[in-house]
Amino acid sequence: MYNKILLFAIISVVIAAGCSKNPVTWQAVAEPNIYEETPAEQQNGQLPEQAAEPQNDTITSAEQEPEAETEETPVKLEINDKFKFSPESIVITQHNISLSLDKIKHEIKDEYWGKITGITSTILNNGSHEFKPKLLVLMYDEEDFKEEWLKPKAEIEFDIEKLYPGEHTTRDAIINIGFDDNALTKHFKLVLVDAADPANKPIVVVEKEFNPLFD
Repeated sequence: MYNKILLFAIISVVIAAGCSKNPVTWQAVAEPNIYEETPAEQQNGQLPEQAAEPQNDTITSAEQEPEAETEETPVKLEINDKFKFSPESIVITQHNISLSLDKIKHEIKDEYWGKITGITSTILNNGSHEFKPKLLVLMYDEEDFKEEWLKPKAEIEFDIEKLYPGEHTTRDAIINIGFDDNALTKHFKLVLVDAADPANKPIVVVEKEFNPLFD
C-alpha cells in the first residue's frame, strides 16, 4: 500500500514538472502585423535600413544648361530714328507731322525793295498716313492790304509721290518773292498742305518774323 502511494506521488510530480515545461514557444517571434502604422522611416518615404532612393534626375533651374543669351529683337530703324532737325531751325509739330523752316535767303536790291530768293524746309512724317507734300508761302507787312495776308506768294512742290510714315524730306527751293518797305518787319508763314487736297487744308504752319535789313 505504501509503495502504491509513493509511486502515485512520483508520477504526479513528474506530470506536474512536465506540464510546467514549454518546449515549444508558440509566441517566440510574432509575425509583423501588416496593418500596423507604417514605421517612421516609411512615412518619410524611406525603407528601413535602406538609403533614400535618389530623386529623379530633374534639372533644377540653377542646374539647367545655360541658356543662350537672349537676343534683343532688332529694332527697325526708320528714317526718322536717326534724323534730327537743325537746332537753328524753327520746327512745329501737329498731329505727329513736323515742319521746319531751316533757312530763308533774300537780297536787298535798294533802299526800297528786295526779294526772297530761296527757302530750305524739312518735313518729317511721324503720322499714320502718307500724303503728297506741298508748301504755300505767305508773306506780308503791316502796310499790306489784309486780303494779301492770306494770298500765297509761292508754292513749293516736292519731287516725291508720297511721304510715308517714318520718312522725312528736305527741299531747298529757289523762289522769287518781291517785297517793299525794307525797314518793315515781314510776317512770314510756311504752310504744309496735301497736294491731293484741292481745299489746301493746312497740316502744319510755321511762322517767322522776318526783317530784311537785319535777318
